[in-house]
Amino acid sequence: MRWISWKPPDWPWCSLNTDGAHNREGISTAGGLIRDHMGRWLSGFGMMIGSCSVTVAELWGLYQGLQLAWNSGIRKLKVEIDSRCVLQLVTKPTLEINHYASLIRAIKDYLKMDWQVSVSHIYREANFAADYMASLAFSIPLGLTIYHTPPLGVSPFLFKDAYGIAHSRSVVL
Repeated sequence: MRWISWKPPDWPWCSLNTDGAHNREGISTAGGLIRDHMGRWLSGFGMMIGSCSVTVAELWGLYQGLQLAWNSGIRKLKVEIDSRCVLQLVTKPTLEINHYASLIRAIKDYLKMDWQVSVSHIYREANFAADYMASLAFSIPLGLTIYHTPPLGVSPFLFKDAYGIAHSRSVVL
């Protein structure tokens, strides 16, 4: 058993957490948020995608999060995602031809831009705020919604993250 919590990045870095969601009706969404080194909200987003796989939703979340961070002027970014599959897809040196190829290429193009970005895997217990943002996107119109202030429902997750409240997880070592 391990205790898992979100940790803010070191100054002057910012943190981007993204997630994708998929419901029983086959509808997918993505969401995410950007926080500073103190864990303070900088920006967030939700995206109603429509019909696609959860992997594509996760990729869209990563793409939209990178775009939001770049457009916000952030140049030192710690990206955290809870999908090992997506992490592998975007960190492989070569791109296989598959139906994700153009989206993966767009993500890799963002990663190669003139900024410092690290992408790493985190457990879902440390990604509850991004999970909430992806779930919130089920209630928005098709497309992208940017949140300059945190939606009310994400506040408990931001509070828990800011205070380092951990969640237990069984981890096989």
